[in-house]
Amino acid sequence: MASKGSSICKGSDLIHDYSCSKCEENDLNTEAQHFCPQCEHYLCGKCVRIHGEYFKKHAVYERGEIQKWAGFSMDRCDKHGKELEVHCDDHQELCCSVCVALNHRLCSSISHLPDLAKGFLKTEEFKQLPVAVDKMRYRLDELKTNWTKDQASLKDSYKNILVEIKALRKEINQILDKLEKKTVEQLDSMMEDLKKSIKDDLETLGHMDDQLKTLIEKLQQTTGKNKDTIPYIGFRKCQSILSEANRFVQEIRVKEGMKFKSDESVLPFLRNLKRLGNVESVFSTYVYKVQSLSHYKVRIKKDKNNCSIKGVCGLANGEMVIADYNNIRVKLLNRQYAVIDHFDLPSTPQHLCHTTDNVIAVAVSDFSTINEVYFLTVTKGKLQSMRKFTTDHCCHSIAHHKGQLYVGSFDGLYLYSMDGRLLKTIYEALSCVRTVYNCAVSPTGKRLYVTNDYISKLLTFDKTGQVLFTVEYPDLKNPTGLFVSPSDHVFVCGRGSIAVVQVDKEGKQKVTTVASEADGICCPQSVWFSGQTSTLIVGNYEENDITVIKLC
Repeated sequence: MASKGSSICKGSDLIHDYSCSKCEENDLNTEAQHFCPQCEHYLCGKCVRIHGEYFKKHAVYERGEIQKWAGFSMDRCDKHGKELEVHCDDHQELCCSVCVALNHRLCSSISHLPDLAKGFLKTEEFKQLPVAVDKMRYRLDELKTNWTKDQASLKDSYKNILVEIKALRKEINQILDKLEKKTVEQLDSMMEDLKKSIKDDLETLGHMDDQLKTLIEKLQQTTGKNKDTIPYIGFRKCQSILSEANRFVQEIRVKEGMKFKSDESVLPFLRNLKRLGNVESVFSTYVYKVQSLSHYKVRIKKDKNNCSIKGVCGLANGEMVIADYNNIRVKLLNRQYAVIDHFDLPSTPQHLCHTTDNVIAVAVSDFSTINEVYFLTVTKGKLQSMRKFTTDHCCHSIAHHKGQLYVGSFDGLYLYSMDGRLLKTIYEALSCVRTVYNCAVSPTGKRLYVTNDYISKLLTFDKTGQVLFTVEYPDLKNPTGLFVSPSDHVFVCGRGSIAVVQVDKEGKQKVTTVASEADGICCPQSVWFSGQTSTLIVGNYEENDITVIKLC
């Protein structure tokens, strides 16, 4: 950057993040050091002194307050302060000359703003802007009110959880007290038993000792006519008592005391616990319902068959891309849902998804020799092929998350890099049929969703392929279309039940039936949702139109 106060010819290639507005009028290129919000002028050190002499009451921001500079001028770049001159069609961004030089030199489509602005004031899109702004401001005010209420609810939740934690600790203490009591009772009982056993043994020992002493004394005192018989009898009795005493001495065990052996599972279990439980944030789920419903024709003159839309996705500029299975082509729709371009494929497009910028990935397969993923780009209302890669399994569904592709065959789900390298096999069920009809990924990438139209279930997996939850409802008969929005809204359409169902983000249960045959949908096969416009796009089976549903 130029030093403070220095000026060079405006034609220089030197790029400043903010250039002095007054110097630019004199064809000088000087770095701005100040900004006046009242005048909406960026000023160098020299010009700010002149400005201060004329406008003494104007508050001027310095470089240290540069975060306050952006956003004051409608026609100025928020990043660089220069006049907005062009629109990058590839990235859908307004750009100044610095933006183009730094970030958009390689972009294929740059439009001049005056050209784009011609007649724009008369367009319906511009006329509807105040209504859209009012609607969003009302929604934001509504959210602010709800969040204010939520703050009080949050404090209550905190207090209630503290009560639950203390109650759990109390219950654990009671359990431990009970275990301690039972263990002490066992100790007391054993102590009494041992004391009684010792007492009984002492009495037995004393009795035997007395018997032997008495017999020996009598034997030693034997006289008279029975002096031979009596000793023999005494001998036999002594032998009997000695034998009994010998058995007793051999069998008796000396009571050295008692010992305690703790349950070895208790302490490791307690040590392994990180906490008494988990505290989780609880978010309410928006429940959508139909506000209005319209049908738009998507058949073109080149189509030989009725349309069958197996994939739908939207772009940042409001355009839509759909996969027409029956006519073996991808079609581009403008904001009014009219077909403005198409791209023919070598085999049937099974599904598609948005990846980055204006790039679409299309799963193409004839279930035999052609199993490919095509990358198409949308530039100035035209679909163009970029590249492709081949797989060794059929490509029936596809989803993108953070530079990786989840490609589903009829019986498996696989993770690929963007250049076509197989990174991981997520799930396979080769013995069944149509276990993976469609797939989607949660915004965090922690959950994978799969529709199984053969058994009419929605399955939720973790990243390892472990089944977490399954959802099965009459409104989900033969589920095919599946979409998860960036805000975690999960929509599934059941072709057999002619319904679009909203499921909670965990994939545990149905939230509501968003639309059914009674609302005007006919043969739902694919689905896509825009949270920005609360619009649900439904691609139909063997029908020449798509269904656009405004939700509330």
